Amino acid sequence: MIDKVKIRMYRIGTGDFFLLQFKKSDIVSFNLMIDCGCINAAKSDFSAKVEDLSTETNGVIDLLIVTHEHADHINGFEKASEIFNKKISFKKVWFAWTESNETYANTFRKEHAKVKIALQKATILLNERLEDGSFQKMYATEHNGLQMNDSIRHFVSSLTGLSELNPEDEQLSLDSIPTMEDILRKHKVIKGDTIVEFKDPGDVVEDLENLEGIRFFILGPPIDNKSIKIKEVKGEGYEKREKPSTLEMAFLNIFNQADIESDDLLPFSDEYILNENHDIKEHYQNSDNYWRTIDNEWLMSAGSLALRHETSINNTSLAMAIQFINSERILLFPGDAEHGNWLSWHNKLEWSFRDLNNKIKKVNAEYILNNTVFYKVGHHLSQNGTPKEKGLELMKSDDFSAMVTLDFDKINAGWLNTMPNDLIGSELIRKTQGKLFFVGDRKQILKNIATERVIVNKTHLQRLEKLNKPFDGKFYIDHEITG
Repeated sequence: MIDKVKIRMYRIGTGDFFLLQFKKSDIVSFNLMIDCGCINAAKSDFSAKVEDLSTETNGVIDLLIVTHEHADHINGFEKASEIFNKKISFKKVWFAWTESNETYANTFRKEHAKVKIALQKATILLNERLEDGSFQKMYATEHNGLQMNDSIRHFVSSLTGLSELNPEDEQLSLDSIPTMEDILRKHKVIKGDTIVEFKDPGDVVEDLENLEGIRFFILGPPIDNKSIKIKEVKGEGYEKREKPSTLEMAFLNIFNQADIESDDLLPFSDEYILNENHDIKEHYQNSDNYWRTIDNEWLMSAGSLALRHETSINNTSLAMAIQFINSERILLFPGDAEHGNWLSWHNKLEWSFRDLNNKIKKVNAEYILNNTVFYKVGHHLSQNGTPKEKGLELMKSDDFSAMVTLDFDKINAGWLNTMPNDLIGSELIRKTQGKLFFVGDRKQILKNIATERVIVNKTHLQRLEKLNKPFDGKFYIDHEITG
């Protein structure tokens, strides 16, 4: 019977890379790996860590769980593909239902691919127009024109950063949309004898070989598209309608060269569309009237579209709870799930299993969170990665610990205004009583948690320092949970 688990968090940067080693009397009987990625990472960032993974597991991973398709969770498989191919084998891999070949999953991926293709092309255009001086020309006669041009440059930089979250795709098209399984097979991470499975919310798994006494609850991603689009419950930054705005539909159709079947999909009536050589175009494109054109301005709608797209991808995270059956203690790994994913767990979802008395027992999300003793902090300690009332407030264990995959040395500049969230960070320090581990420089992160609106207990900070310090200079942090 499994009685403990060692959680190794590899210090790769802002991104997830975990090894969980389940033990029977200090002997490892099962190796579980979760994700392998980091934003802005190179091959050299992964090599030593993946070599260590190979050594620690004797080259055999019993189960690999890939939460979602963002680069900061999967690009390590490509960067270190040679090591994975030669030195590591995976017996089984789990993906979310969104990666399956079911009809709904395929339709879902196609809709996301439309947005992704459009954003990639818009980002290329925006960068080209920055370089050729188009924006500088546009604002040349404007009041505060230099500041406006700087703002555009910052916007394009942020949009470029979001596009870097997505794994590189060769000739991505709507006719050929690779799944994460396709990507991992391409890089020979998944081999022919690897068993691939897809998990749905509500699934319960407790029959894995060599993992006696452990149960998995699959929490998300939600099946309904509405929940997947929810970023934040209060002050959410997504469109409050089921259909995209007409402007966004026109934006997508232009870049995807789709047939526009209705005038409703155009941002303005077709009677106002001029042919390429119309005299009025030349008039408004001269130096005095250039500011009147929308040649570049229309591309700005890419910003709001990109944010909603990234929210949707985060909400496709394969979120799960891992339970010691005898003690009912739970480890929570939500990937980058945002509020829509989290709230779906509370939406009449139940998990059924046979208890120790061989009776059918049904539990809900509140039960799972109440029994959580370890939390892999969602979405790199951002404000939308951990709900309050439906999340952190329900984690009530007196023996609570957590790990944060946030590193200021490797992070997109646009994330710095949301990561870390000081309210969540300070509450985690309080709840864990200092048993909070950081993948990055904790001093930098703590400076951004100790703001004017929070109070952090000094005793808890001292304990946090004491627990983290032994791993200074190492490329991983180990933490053991007893069952």
